[in-house]
Amino acid sequence: MTIPDDDWTDLTQAWTETPDDGPRLDAGFIRAVRRRDRLARINFIAELAGGLMVIAAMGWGLHRGLPLPAALAALAFGAFALGVTLWSRRGDPGLLTDTPQAVLRSAIGQARIGRRWALAGVATSLAGAVFLAIMLTMTDTAAPRTAPVFAGGFVFLWICIGFYLRHARRCRRRMAAHQAALDALDERPSDPAIRS
Repeated sequence: MTIPDDDWTDLTQAWTETPDDGPRLDAGFIRAVRRRDRLARINFIAELAGGLMVIAAMGWGLHRGLPLPAALAALAFGAFALGVTLWSRRGDPGLLTDTPQAVLRSAIGQARIGRRWALAGVATSLAGAVFLAIMLTMTDTAAPRTAPVFAGGFVFLWICIGFYLRHARRCRRRMAAHQAALDALDERPSDPAIRS
C-alpha cells in the first residue's frame, strides 16, 4: 500500500544510476585499440595467405620443371615466414573493453604482439636476403636485367628491416606508456565512503 505523500524519485534515481566505480573509458582509445586489433588480424591473414601462395607456387614450379635447389630454397623461405608469423601472434589476449584496466591490458598485449611481429619481420627480411643470395648463385649474372632486379630486392629488404625496427621501438614505447597508465590505475586510492 502506497501513501500518496511518499516521494520515490530518490530511490528510483539510485536504482537506475550505475555507481561510478572508477575512471571512464576513453572512447578514442578504445577505437584505436579496436582498429589495431582489426589491422593485426587482417595482416595475419594476409601473411598466412602469402606464405601459402609461395609454397603453392613452388610446388607448381617443381611440377613445371623448376630446378630443385631453387624450389627447396623458396619452400624453406615460405615455411620459415609462416613459422615466424604464427610465432608472432601467439598469446593474443583478445580484445577486452569492459574496464579501463582491461583496455590497457589489451593494448599492452597488442603492443607486445606488434613488437614480436616486427622482430619476425626482421627475421623474414633477413631470410629473404639469404633466399635472394641463393637465387643469385643459380642465375645467369651476365643477363642484362639480373643485377638491377637483385639489387632492388636487396635494397627493398633493407628498407623493410628499417621500418620493422622502427615499429618495434614504437611498440616498446607504447608498452611502457600503457604499463605506466595501468600501474597508476592500480595505485589509485579507493573511495573512503566505500570503506565504511
